[in-house]
Amino acid sequence: MPDIFPGMNPYLEHPDLWPTLHPRFVDALASLLQRDVSERYNVTIRKRVYRVSGEDSLVVEQSASKSHDSKTSLNNSHGTSSLEQQPIPTYIAVPQTIQEDYIEIVDHQIGKTVTIIEVLTPQKKRPGRGRDHYEQRCEAIFGSDTHFVEIDLLRGWEPISAYGPSDTDYQVLVSRSDRRPKAELYTWQVHAPIPCLTIPLSRPQDGDGSQASCTIDLKQALDSACSGSLHTFSINYERDPIPPLPADATHWLSNILEQSGLRQSSQSANRYDETKLKKRNAHLQA
Repeated sequence: MPDIFPGMNPYLEHPDLWPTLHPRFVDALASLLQRDVSERYNVTIRKRVYRVSGEDSLVVEQSASKSHDSKTSLNNSHGTSSLEQQPIPTYIAVPQTIQEDYIEIVDHQIGKTVTIIEVLTPQKKRPGRGRDHYEQRCEAIFGSDTHFVEIDLLRGWEPISAYGPSDTDYQVLVSRSDRRPKAELYTWQVHAPIPCLTIPLSRPQDGDGSQASCTIDLKQALDSACSGSLHTFSINYERDPIPPLPADATHWLSNILEQSGLRQSSQSANRYDETKLKKRNAHLQA
């Protein structure tokens, strides 16, 4: 994966790509955390499994000829045998089993989870059973004495746990259990660097000299997850990312891709078209 983006690579947000990259990112993040926390804490990757149905199904638009086909079928029903009628293609909602990784930081001296870190996925953000399930889990955490960190690197859909400024692309919520309902919200734009995060561990009332927090570099974890990954070969940088960027960010993206050689510049494309036209005219005149 080319390291040309100062922060998040917007192409990684594609709904078909991010879910496959998600476990790699969680694993890289857990490795960095385990390196930085003291021996008192153990960083564990947990797996949540649930089933969804309906919201992940394809929705196919009706064709322009449907009304004509319906009339034809209706007329045929009066004049032909039912054995000659053709079935109508359709889709059904197929249940899917969703497996998502998240991180727990456990204080093994007291045998208790002190911090939970969630990295959002499309299933968690878009309306449906996945989001409902996640929101119920967040509600339970907010009523406990466990710290909570939510990392949202997806521009699509509405934020979940906290609403920040409307003009930001990405956000991370850090909720210390002893400060609720107050929390800290990190926000940044697609063209900005990803800020380093302070992850809470112990609480002031613990009073036993345990490590209070650690700092994590999300950009390093993201680059590590993409390093040596085949995902880079499935990205077509000539196209716009999904979801699309606003006009000013699209201009920034085009410039950075052209400068890095990942996208053909508009000037080069025009020269290429002119060369093709000249060759074609020369061939016709020959």
